[in-house]
Amino acid sequence: MKNNLLRPVFKKKVKILGPCLFLVGPIGTFFSRLSIYLEKKDVKTYKILFPLHEYGFPKAKSIIYSKKIIYFKDFLRKIILEKEIKHIFMYGNVLIPHRQAIDLVEELKSENIQVYTHIFELGYLRPNYVTLENKGVNYESSFILNKKFFAQQKSYEVFPFARQEGLRFRKIWKSITFINHCFTKYKIVDYEHKLQPRPIYLWYQFKGFLLKYFYRIKENKVKRRIFSSHPFFMVILQVSSDSQIKKGSQIGDNYQFIEYVIKNFSKSRIKNVNLIFKHHPRDRGYNNYSKIIKSKSIQYGISNCTFYIHDYYLSKIFQNPNCRGTVLVNSTVGYQSLFHSIPVKSLGKSPYNFDGLTDQRDLISFFKDPHKVDKQLFCKFYRYILENSQINGNFDGFFPFDDVFLL
Repeated sequence: MKNNLLRPVFKKKVKILGPCLFLVGPIGTFFSRLSIYLEKKDVKTYKILFPLHEYGFPKAKSIIYSKKIIYFKDFLRKIILEKEIKHIFMYGNVLIPHRQAIDLVEELKSENIQVYTHIFELGYLRPNYVTLENKGVNYESSFILNKKFFAQQKSYEVFPFARQEGLRFRKIWKSITFINHCFTKYKIVDYEHKLQPRPIYLWYQFKGFLLKYFYRIKENKVKRRIFSSHPFFMVILQVSSDSQIKKGSQIGDNYQFIEYVIKNFSKSRIKNVNLIFKHHPRDRGYNNYSKIIKSKSIQYGISNCTFYIHDYYLSKIFQNPNCRGTVLVNSTVGYQSLFHSIPVKSLGKSPYNFDGLTDQRDLISFFKDPHKVDKQLFCKFYRYILENSQINGNFDGFFPFDDVFLL
């Protein structure tokens, strides 16, 4: 199936029924933009301002909360009742205040008080998309269903063509906010997370910027060789602090994932096939897995066919006829691999990890003979996910507010 000028349609509109409350948003000014949009439509909006400050909200709309996060739930209940809040917006469901908010909304239902939660996240179908769900995202998504459900949905005859955004000047606010957060000590996550950064993260960010160009030069020859010589399997590494690994899988971290994949690839005993690990671009300045990949590939006797690379266009990888399959935990790369009909073995919980789309056998069997992707099923799955959770836009640039909200 080919792209044409058909535009993506987001069918799951958000009907605004009353005052809206904003918790922690994406780093930057997206929530303030959404607040301004709603205010212009005569909707009252309020923002909980934690010590991890967010910009763009006037004092009249700001509600300060700086006490320990364990007491936030009671505070939130009071605000919801006082302001007659009908909608709560948040970015992701990992942060402690967001989990408390989701739990509280369920409790209020039993008291016949209806409040709706709306959770933004980076797009499942990247690039050029933003995700919006009600109760959870990724491994807690409401779209984790089954083959039977998606098989009953409508299919695309032609994939829609997403609007692409050019220069996003608002990204400067991401840097300003990130720096502010680095020097503000306030716990909103149970573990290390980029929404709760430390000062050293500023160095990691700068280091990552430099390494992008260093690796482009250093890895140029090996990339040309490994992508043009033998068949290969791609192994996708995720951000080290990603809750997808910590909460959405039985894999403890990238180190365990790396050893598990290398061990099983060795046991598969396939010949003249490469195993290529790809580093996550957002984790570039924070971690390097070259030592463990090298040591484990030597330990399991496959050092001659195991490689480790950084930035590279995924579309080129998946359009390469030598690509046999993709191994990952539950990265959104799974959607891209399936889009190109490249078999996927997922070791974590995600909407796409079900029989028909991903290989449900053990990893050794996958390496020996990866199951093909059911293209028709994927088209149905893709259309349902796109129309019910994906918004063609981004947090820093164009966002189709009028297409998403009913007022």
